[in-house]
Amino acid sequence: MTFKWQINSSENAYCLQLAGDLTRSTLLPLWQQRASLFQTQKSCLEIKLNQLGTVDSAGFVLICEILHRYSKLGEVKLVDVPHLVLDFAELYDLDQWLKAFIQP
Repeated sequence: MTFKWQINSSENAYCLQLAGDLTRSTLLPLWQQRASLFQTQKSCLEIKLNQLGTVDSAGFVLICEILHRYSKLGEVKLVDVPHLVLDFAELYDLDQWLKAFIQP
């Protein structure tokens, strides 16, 4: 199981690309850095999920934590959300909350 992330920055936005298996056993490095991922405030954070292979409930919680934290600072968008993430949102009754972040 591997998990990695990459942060790209433009003038007004960050893009966080998540790739691999986002599970309880792989997410600790990102969890520990979640508060300091973005050193300067930009108007938008885009989180791309199209390269995720597997997401478990702990991975879903991490995605929600990042959404919650950075939605207080600016606009946050989820791109290419896998069905598994949507299933967790429905299971935890967060589907309406999550839909507000999903970019068509």
